[in-house]
Amino acid sequence: MKVYLSVLLILISFLGCQKQERVSEGMPPPPAAPVTASEAAPNPSPGNPHSSGPPVPSSGAPVPFMQKLAEYKTRLEKNPKDIEALVFLANANFDIQRYEKAKEFYLKALEVDPDNAHVRTDLASSYRNMGDSDQALNELNKVLKTDPNHEVALYNSGIILLNDKDDTKKAISAWEKLVQLKPNDPLSTELREKIQELRKGPTPVVKENPPKAHP
Repeated sequence: MKVYLSVLLILISFLGCQKQERVSEGMPPPPAAPVTASEAAPNPSPGNPHSSGPPVPSSGAPVPFMQKLAEYKTRLEKNPKDIEALVFLANANFDIQRYEKAKEFYLKALEVDPDNAHVRTDLASSYRNMGDSDQALNELNKVLKTDPNHEVALYNSGIILLNDKDDTKKAISAWEKLVQLKPNDPLSTELREKIQELRKGPTPVVKENPPKAHP
């Protein structure tokens, strides 16, 4: 997924099965066509970088990506409300930077399960990668209203508030809450340093991580 490697590796341990909101600086490339079962797809990376997503099997040989893609596509044709299939296809499109199509699948998933905080966090990442930071922040605020301790939403809120909204105070507030939730995590150590730099000024550059808050 997206701009990151060292920070992303830290975040994987920090967030466990959840995906970090991964968002690149600047405008993303125009959305391409949606993923279909007939297209070649990139090899999936170990684990799932999104907040939302189907569970990863604990045993057995991994299923080839294209096989899974075809299976979920068939499932969705049979049942348009198959949320696992919707989320899988959303994540697959997100991972190859087809954010517009990913957004469509996330929205359909939320029609089925409107209280799914992980899916909504990933939807926010899609909006932000499409250049709509306002809507991204709006979706993250919805998540945090129902789950004030949602770690991915807190982290990504800080990213948007700092980099897109130039609201250092609110960014610090979001990250301080995240540090309180995971005081001994390596990411918290890094965030403490960034918070101190922000309070001193000038604004430091904060590395961003690939969005879809999926496990």
